[in-house]
Amino acid sequence: MVCILGNSGPDSGMARLAQTCNLTPSQFSLYTDFLVKLGLLEVSMTEDGVEVLGATAKGEKFLREYKEIKGLNGP
Repeated sequence: MVCILGNSGPDSGMARLAQTCNLTPSQFSLYTDFLVKLGLLEVSMTEDGVEVLGATAKGEKFLREYKEIKGLNGP
């Protein structure tokens, strides 16, 4: 989930993002559906009709807090 949220953005098509996060299409679909349902991720369309994913404000907050918690265990 952190990989998807951390790598999502205006230039993150679904195929590239799934590959970056090393997920199968079915795994990617499950994770993205879950993240959208939680309000952490949103799907939008580019002008040329390509679906892209982007972290919401809630998703950005989740990432910040995750990194803070992860930092408590050391480097």
